[in-house]
Amino acid sequence: MAYFVPGQRGLIIKSSALAEHIISKETKWSAGELYDLKTHVEMNETEKKDGVFAHLVRIEPEHGQWPHHYRICLQDKTIFDFLGRNSDVDILSFITFIITHELVHIHRFATGKADFYRHHDDEEVYVDSLTRLFMAKNPITGLNKVLVLLDKLEAAPLYNDKILVDHRRNINAYL
Repeated sequence: MAYFVPGQRGLIIKSSALAEHIISKETKWSAGELYDLKTHVEMNETEKKDGVFAHLVRIEPEHGQWPHHYRICLQDKTIFDFLGRNSDVDILSFITFIITHELVHIHRFATGKADFYRHHDDEEVYVDSLTRLFMAKNPITGLNKVLVLLDKLEAAPLYNDKILVDHRRNINAYL
């Protein structure tokens, strides 16, 4: 079982910057201060999920006029298990894919194109398609290997039957 170590924080920050650039370029929208990222060591128990690469938590604002804040929870164990089985996939490309996917969700929720509380399986497929399109238009090293492997996977690792779980003020959307 592997986890992100402090020395890999720079890799996560670089992946996040690449994903933000792709989303900004393709949607003319900036995630800005609307989200943060956590890894296993930084998460509380409700943010840790098995069998998904990441999930998105929506945190309701204290004041109604403030925008919602989103938290991308990277699931270290699932990510490193996948990378361990697929050694030809580089971690930067894979993490960039995951974060881009989650930022597409955030964009759609923040702009009213999708409803966080009425998230459907079709929305997950739509976001996955947009993610692949955006990343194909903005290729990074190793991306093709990530996409080929994800295409070979069965539905379970990418599409969970329980896409939403309500934890009072937090709703989780699974990748």
